[in-house]
Amino acid sequence: MSHPDVSVIITTYREGPLISETIESILAQTFSNYEIILVDNNADPETRRFAEKYVEKLPDKIRLTKETTQGIASAKNKGFKESRGRFIVFHDGDDLSHPNRLEAQFSFLEKHPEITFTGSWHNLISHDNKLLQKDISETLPYFWAETENIFNQHFREIFRRPRTHPIKFPLISTCFFRREAVQAAGGHDERLNPRWFEENEFLLKVFDYGDVEVVPEALLSYRKHSSEGTKIMKDQMNWVGKTRHLDTFFRILKERYSDRPGTDKALAKLKSHFLRCTSQFLLQHIDACPLARISLKRALEASPDDALSRKLLIKSYFPKALYPKLFWFDHWITEPLPKDVNEDFIRTLFT
Repeated sequence: MSHPDVSVIITTYREGPLISETIESILAQTFSNYEIILVDNNADPETRRFAEKYVEKLPDKIRLTKETTQGIASAKNKGFKESRGRFIVFHDGDDLSHPNRLEAQFSFLEKHPEITFTGSWHNLISHDNKLLQKDISETLPYFWAETENIFNQHFREIFRRPRTHPIKFPLISTCFFRREAVQAAGGHDERLNPRWFEENEFLLKVFDYGDVEVVPEALLSYRKHSSEGTKIMKDQMNWVGKTRHLDTFFRILKERYSDRPGTDKALAKLKSHFLRCTSQFLLQHIDACPLARISLKRALEASPDDALSRKLLIKSYFPKALYPKLFWFDHWITEPLPKDVNEDFIRTLFT
């Protein structure tokens, strides 16, 4: 297919037979003018075998490329370089697109040239395809809902245009982009390999070029990770690694926005928000309460009106026996605190 309207880029790693279900969900689309690009991002042999079977069966429709640099950002960038469509979908290798998904989003953007990309609601399914929740419209988890709120409060200063549509962080697998927007955004930032924060960092770059509209219909089923999938992600990056990655994410945002007049308040609120989230990791570690308090005090220094940080700081002086209930966790983190997680580490985050 030399001129597909849509390129569906599916990254593969450890999906196993689930990659077949994902590919079949695209092949079952009511819209037909698309190509599928499978990106082998050091996939295991089982996943690769499933991918190769589809390429052999449908070579005019499905292509397989390889990206050896481990990471979602690198894999998606490789897929985009190989793509030919006027519209781009970045699809996780275990999610399921509903049959009318491509047709609905293609038609929407064709009718609304003022919109840069569209997302949709989604359903949540289990590892074995049981429906867990239907028609999810809100931004999840709370971390991204609060980040989204800060960007909307300071929309004009950050994006240098009036706000005609609020920004929204749709689930990335639900998104449907104009090719020129992906090109203008420069793709995904590979400093955020192997995973975490790369998708919404990319969306924020796309917002520089136009608006999003979310289709009020579940067009995709998002698969909740199995215990094995959760372990794979945890092995790639523990909470300390996530915190370092969040610090990289903040530095990227600061690098991009700090020279735009009026963005200092937005960056201060983001800093406060990120420090508060860091404190909530620390509060789950029985030996890290003093570091959590430093993080919360820094959050309040950045944004003195941050009532939630103030509340968490006060609660941190309550007896530790109450911590699981006060700070919304089930179990203490019992592994030893890494040696490099110390006062200097906390004081240099998000600077």
